Amino acid sequence: MSNSKEHDKDVFNFDTDIFKFDTDTAGGSRSSKKDELGDILASVEMGDLSFSDDDKFWEDKLYTDVFKENNKTNDSSAGSSPDYATKTMPIKTKSDLKAMSSNSQSVRSTPNKSGGSDRRNVRSNDDSDMRIRETRGSGQTRGKDMGRKPARRRQFRLTGVRYFMFVLVVSVILASVAWVSANDVFALNKKPHTAIVTIPENYTMGKVASILKKNGIIQYKSLFRLFAIIAKADEKIDAGTYKLTTDLDYRALITRMQEGSSDEIVKVTIPEGKTMAEIFDILQNEGICSAERLKDIAANHDYEYMFLDKSTLGDAKRLEGYLFPDTYEFYLSDDPVDVLKKFLDNFNNKVTKSMYEKAKKMGYSMAEIITVASLIEKEAADADEADYIASVIYNRLNSKDFPYLQIDATIQYILPERKEKLTDDDLKVDSPYNTYKYKGLPPGPISNPGLSSIKAALNPANTKYYFYALDKSGFHQFFTNSDAFDKFVNSADYGG
Repeated sequence: MSNSKEHDKDVFNFDTDIFKFDTDTAGGSRSSKKDELGDILASVEMGDLSFSDDDKFWEDKLYTDVFKENNKTNDSSAGSSPDYATKTMPIKTKSDLKAMSSNSQSVRSTPNKSGGSDRRNVRSNDDSDMRIRETRGSGQTRGKDMGRKPARRRQFRLTGVRYFMFVLVVSVILASVAWVSANDVFALNKKPHTAIVTIPENYTMGKVASILKKNGIIQYKSLFRLFAIIAKADEKIDAGTYKLTTDLDYRALITRMQEGSSDEIVKVTIPEGKTMAEIFDILQNEGICSAERLKDIAANHDYEYMFLDKSTLGDAKRLEGYLFPDTYEFYLSDDPVDVLKKFLDNFNNKVTKSMYEKAKKMGYSMAEIITVASLIEKEAADADEADYIASVIYNRLNSKDFPYLQIDATIQYILPERKEKLTDDDLKVDSPYNTYKYKGLPPGPISNPGLSSIKAALNPANTKYYFYALDKSGFHQFFTNSDAFDKFVNSADYGG
C-alpha cells in the first residue's frame, strides 16, 4: 500500500488482551487476525514500520500474540489445505516469526492488472500516515498524534463572590425549612383554627397524624409522627373525641388527646325527642366523647337504676328513652361513663315515685310509659296536643277494631335516614318497630322524651279518638272514625 492521505484510516488499536490491525483502505477487505499480525511483522522486518523505545512492550507483545494466534489456528484447523498449512507453520521463536512473515507476505502479494504486485498491508513509517493508539478497557484512546496537543478540560471553579452567593442561598433555604417546621411543632405563628377530632379505637400514629392534618391542626404528618415516636405518644393518646386548636404545640396536642385531660367545661343542650344516636353525635361534635365510645358504654356498662332491665345488657338501645333531654355541663374529652351517668341521674330525679305509682295503676310498667311518651314526643306538634295524642295511642292499644298504632315515627326510627314522606315499601319493612305490621307498642322507646311528654303519657285525655292527621297549619286534627279521617286526608286542608 503506497503512502497517501488515505492511509490515515489505518491505525493500531491496542486493547487489554489482543493486538489487532484493521485494514480499511478503499477496495480492500478485512483479513483474519493472524494474517493481519503477519502483515505487521512483515512491515517491521522490511523496515517500513518500527517501534519506539516507549513501545518496546508492544513489540514483545506482538510476537507473543502472533505466536498464540498461529498455534491456535493450527490446533483448530488441522487437515486444512496445503496453502493454509503453509501459512500456519508452527511458531516458537522470533526466527520462526520472521520466516512466517516472509512466507505470509509472498502468499499475500498478488499480481495487479499492470503485472506488478499489490502489497496490501504494508505500512509506511511516515508520521503523517501512521498513528499508534492504545485502547484500554474503558474505551478511551491514548496516543501520539503528530502535530496535535491534547485538549485540556475546563475546570469549574467558584469564585469568592459566587461561593458566597451559593452559601447564602443554601442557608436561606435551610433556614426557611427550619422555620416552617418549627412553626408547626411549636405552634409559633399559626392561623387560629378549632376542630373537633375523633381518634378511633385501635388507632395508629399514622392515622392520628392524618386526622390532625385533615382537620387543619397540623401541617406535616411525617414531622408529627417523628415527634410522636420520640414522645412515645402511642402510650399516651386515648381513643375519643377532642376539641383541638392550632394554638396547641405537638406536646400539648398529645397531652390533650387523653380522656379527662382537659379542665375546660362545655355546656351542651339536648333537645326533647332526640334519639340516642343523635345525642351521641351532638356530644361527639362538642368534643365531649366519641359516639363509638358512648355506644359501647351504653351497651355494656352496668348502671344501677331501677328503671333499667339488666337482661338487656349488651344492647345499646337499653338506654334509649332514658337520656333525659336538658342542658348539661361536661369537660372536654370527658369520661363516657360519667357522661351517660349524668343523663341517667337526671332522668332518675325527674321521674318521681308518684309517677311509678301512677303507671302501675294504669296497668303499665315505667318502661312502657316511656315508650308511649317517646311516641308522643315524635308525634305531637306542641305540649297542648300531647295528651290528645296519648289518648289515641291508648284507645288503639285497648281496641279490637284498631289494634295497630300505625304511627309513622316508628318507621322513621328504623330507616337509615329520615324521609319527608314514607313510601308503601317503607310501610312493609319487617321490624317489630313497624306499627303498621305489628300490633301494640314497639319493643322500646323511639326517642328520649321530655317531662311534658312523660306526664302526657301518664295523664292522657279522655277521648274517643282513634285517628289524627296534620293540617296545613302544622297542628293535628282528631277523628273518631275512619270515614271522617279519610275525608280530611283527601281534602285541601290536609297538610301531611
